[in-house]
Amino acid sequence: MDTGGVTSEPDDPRDDLTTHITTDDTADNTADVAGLTSLDETISWDAIVVAGGRATRLGGVDKTALDFEGLSLLEHAIAAVSFAHRVCVVGEPSRPASEREFFVRENPPFGGPASAVAAAVFALAHHHSTYTVVLAGDLPRAEAGLAALLAGSPLADGSPPADGAPPADGVVAVDGTGRRQPLLAVYRTVALRGAVAALGPPDGLPLRALLRHLDLREVAVAGELCADVDSPADAARLGIALPDTRPSGPPT
Repeated sequence: MDTGGVTSEPDDPRDDLTTHITTDDTADNTADVAGLTSLDETISWDAIVVAGGRATRLGGVDKTALDFEGLSLLEHAIAAVSFAHRVCVVGEPSRPASEREFFVRENPPFGGPASAVAAAVFALAHHHSTYTVVLAGDLPRAEAGLAALLAGSPLADGSPPADGAPPADGVVAVDGTGRRQPLLAVYRTVALRGAVAALGPPDGLPLRALLRHLDLREVAVAGELCADVDSPADAARLGIALPDTRPSGPPT
């Protein structure tokens, strides 16, 4: 990690990642994320916030800086993962970095969500954690969305897993239209690292390419908690004011 708080990738990141996968504790390899009901400081977990998109439909504004109920969207995401041991934000640095909270960029920039998640996984590879939360940086209700995801996990009621059933690799929110929201999800860290190590160059790939071999349990989460800000209509529906990006005309 350099003095600016931006972590660079190793020369052979997938080889380095594989090394850390093979040295993970056996107990963590069998942890069942489907039984999580909450994430606090007593649990070993990290967080990834994906915050580096182009926001083309919003005129190229920094979506994560938009205000919702007195906080920026990035601040809402950071609040949702306040108990994470480490928080890796994928995007341009926009707040002070620390050993716990730092920024990275995918290479090349704007390489897409799979590339962003992979960059963060590489940056966190030297840190031990059982679970990794992955959040979009433009979820106004990120805190409530993550809480709803955990509350609805398949084993959240204390029921045991089926005999001989392998642990789930993650739990992922599903919105009211039945669409998976992989940027509102909790993954077993070793499973997510394995997916990244097996993917190959991630630039331009969709998240489904990264996650297709993972055993993910779906959790229905209310649509308003999954809602992100991709368009002016989304912003208007959430009461979020957009900056005026029109070029100023000549003085009159």
